[in-house]
Amino acid sequence: MRMQDLVELATSEPPPLRHDADQILASGRRFRRRRRAAMGAAAVVVLGVIAAAVAVPALGRQDDPVQVPAVSGPVPATAEPFTFTFGGYRVGKLRVEKPVDVSTAYQLASVYADGLTTNDKAVDPKDKTVQGPDLYAYLTVYRAGAYDPSKLAGAQQVTVDGRPGLEVNDQEHGWAARRTLAWQYNTDAWAVINASSDDAAFPSAKDLRDLAAGLRGSAPSVAKVPVTLSYVPAGYQLAEVAMHAMPGLNGIAAARDGDYAGLLFSNPGLPTTGLSEPFGGVEGDDPPGSFQIFVVPAANSNQHASPGLSCGTGFCNRWVDGVNIQVSSGGRLTDTEMKQILDGVRLGNVKDDSTWTDVTAATP
Repeated sequence: MRMQDLVELATSEPPPLRHDADQILASGRRFRRRRRAAMGAAAVVVLGVIAAAVAVPALGRQDDPVQVPAVSGPVPATAEPFTFTFGGYRVGKLRVEKPVDVSTAYQLASVYADGLTTNDKAVDPKDKTVQGPDLYAYLTVYRAGAYDPSKLAGAQQVTVDGRPGLEVNDQEHGWAARRTLAWQYNTDAWAVINASSDDAAFPSAKDLRDLAAGLRGSAPSVAKVPVTLSYVPAGYQLAEVAMHAMPGLNGIAAARDGDYAGLLFSNPGLPTTGLSEPFGGVEGDDPPGSFQIFVVPAANSNQHASPGLSCGTGFCNRWVDGVNIQVSSGGRLTDTEMKQILDGVRLGNVKDDSTWTDVTAATP
């Protein structure tokens, strides 16, 4: 769902008291202009959820202990479907969080830096926060054969931990520094760090190469979700799932906003080779032929809770115990199909990950 969808949703029902409509749209424009749109032209909103462009300092300090993955070998080039294969870790002032998103082609994780502000959590504009230079950064670890390095324009060859890599440095779209580092972490398997910073010197190209060299595998873990589904329209396949986030780069843009889960289905299946960016791209577009299911706290939606099922233009809502479950299809599904999906959703304990279901068992 793109930024213009927020306008349609916000006119169907007023937003909650946490943000008025002007604040939502203004913060969205700022976020679009400076964060993801700075890498393209972005939308942050899914189902009316928005990460406000307000200072939220990155967590961690330089003297924090290094996070070591449970398995210290290389990340495997392939894995079982929808399985996380690396964990969070720190190198110097940079920290990779554990991945929150896994698709048929890649895994996604946020990157944070000491002293830089990452705007990935909605906060009340009245709350005072400590603001530093801004950073928008993330790591994409592609499965073998999924990433096409020849599509990285203007790249210079580098070496990362003895393996071939490619590097692009520029200052476009209002950032003091925009860096992309792609490297081959395993046979025919590439990972990419994208980092846009208001600090021209940090993170430096060397900082990113050092961070990349720290990538290690962890014990495989299948993504889990707090819902089970009994119905998906014929022909649709699960393409991407996010834990505690929305799917794709929308989830990275609001990674600490407290969402529960997101699932993306497509018909036909999305490509698993020849990629240069995650599904939907840096703009957070709906991939062709897709629909999404969002599971979020009611407070994260600009829709008012109502009994039963309710639909707007291209989406339908269901509310259960303070949780908003939404199917969003942008008109690709009928209201009848979206209601049938929601009727077949069984919600578990959103507060306890240990009770969640492997996504491979949660979908028909």
